[in-house]
Amino acid sequence: MAQSGDRHFEIGLDGLLFKDNQGKAQIFLPGDAYVRSIMGMGQLRDYLRLSHSEEHLRRTKFLRFRTESYVSCHSGEHWLRLYRGYPLVGPLTKDKVEHALQLAIKHIKHTQQPDGRFLYYYDAARDSRRDHEHPKRDPDKNPFYNILRHAGGGLTCIYHEKANKTGDTLPNIVRALDYLVASTRFAEYEGKTGAFIFSEKKAKLGGTGIALYLASEYQLLTGDTRYQGWIHQLAWHLLHQITETGEFIYYNIYLDRPVTPADNHQYFSFYYPGEAVCGLAKYLHLAAPKDREPFFSGLRKALHYLLVIRPRERAEEYTAVPSDSWLMMGIMELWDFPQMRNASYAEFVFADARKMVDRLYTVKDAPYPDYAGAFYYQFGDYPYSDGARCEGLLGAYELAVKIGEDALARHLWIAIQLAAWSVMHLVNTEDAIYSAPNPSLALGGIRFKYTRQWFRIDTIQHVACFYAKLLPHWPN
Repeated sequence: MAQSGDRHFEIGLDGLLFKDNQGKAQIFLPGDAYVRSIMGMGQLRDYLRLSHSEEHLRRTKFLRFRTESYVSCHSGEHWLRLYRGYPLVGPLTKDKVEHALQLAIKHIKHTQQPDGRFLYYYDAARDSRRDHEHPKRDPDKNPFYNILRHAGGGLTCIYHEKANKTGDTLPNIVRALDYLVASTRFAEYEGKTGAFIFSEKKAKLGGTGIALYLASEYQLLTGDTRYQGWIHQLAWHLLHQITETGEFIYYNIYLDRPVTPADNHQYFSFYYPGEAVCGLAKYLHLAAPKDREPFFSGLRKALHYLLVIRPRERAEEYTAVPSDSWLMMGIMELWDFPQMRNASYAEFVFADARKMVDRLYTVKDAPYPDYAGAFYYQFGDYPYSDGARCEGLLGAYELAVKIGEDALARHLWIAIQLAAWSVMHLVNTEDAIYSAPNPSLALGGIRFKYTRQWFRIDTIQHVACFYAKLLPHWPN
């Protein structure tokens, strides 16, 4: 796949023809990459090795071919044209975006457990909950559950409610919040109680940040004040995780061991500070005006570190395609408060957005049609279709609209529409799950990659939230 020209093998578009040990012709169809959840040549070889010995593969002549591919649709009334194994997306429409969001919400409602947890991970090709990042963990006896991604499941329901105002997922949000409340520990700061989320033997800055974001959004949306005291405690904790230098404390407990400020640098997280900023930014709408100044002061200190000092101290953490979408969204949220309007904050958001757009395949330069709208690190890379970065782009667009940067907003909107078309290739629609052994669990999932059948609650969250936040801006 890394070769160019005639030596290039495009997974999902190229098939293989070869003979087995008995001389019988065998075919690996191009679309089998999608059906079998194969994204790379090593994975393809592993799949072939299961049926044929390594010795046989090494002495076998393989012929590469391409086909037009079709599958009978779920109703059986007509045939669907496939590309890379996925039904053609066609033009992006508001109806398609709304349908993708509704499918994601139905999946979340269908799979949320009574205690509030979401279906964390699912491999639709194998009908398995075994996580590729933790392959030795038995999902029944020893399940892994990332508390940040749990809160993201609740946020998906929040943005669905803000876009559609149905009320049908409010019970799901309450169950998600109750699970977070049950995962709370407490600490005293300046004579007042702070609260933080503790899970999997860790207390992560980002876990508390997104919990605060979710709870604040819920109270602002519904007026329900049942979590108000807890919300204030979460915010008080986060404020006291900002050190004198402006750097956040990333974990205050790690594997059941308290983390000291002196050890903080060993537990660095690129994304947790942005998540904390998002939580505090949304919380400020609930805080009394007389109580906001300490939070403004702490956030200014934190943003100075994040925008000025961190790029120098942690230069190796930055990628060619900017990835701190939480921070971009947090600054956009803070713009609601005049005390937090700073030209350097806005310029950071717009600069990262421009860099994202510069690393976005376009219709004119995409090596293959479905690459358009996906990100790349080096031109020619396999498409990196990413809902989280799409949320960052949309945050930049919303900030441009708030400030009145109309030309920039128009420029970003063109890229956002193309990116929205790209992530539609990740959505498990009714037509896309033709090969799933358990369609009821596969439907509504939003996958990691074009030919990968894995999805997780956060891969659903980022695309579904992006779509939900996109809808109010859609031209009538």
